[in-house]
Amino acid sequence: MKTRPYAIALTLLLPLTAIAATITVSGHGQSYDPGIALEDARADAVGKCSAQGGTPVEEVYNHMTRANLWLADSIWRCELP
Repeated sequence: MKTRPYAIALTLLLPLTAIAATITVSGHGQSYDPGIALEDARADAVGKCSAQGGTPVEEVYNHMTRANLWLADSIWRCELP
């Protein structure tokens, strides 16, 4: 039985397509309440992921700072189909 060379090549390329389908998205939120600001930042990032047809996987990083309002940023890893 002969093994076709293109079948072997496609088998070797399959793991690379899974790596290429992972992106990062960031979201921003602001409020007088720190919890609401972080919630808005997470919702913004998840919304950006969903708008691209992806699925949010995990939050990679978040940061909050205080100015006149609480400012929050959230970075998420997103998998695209």
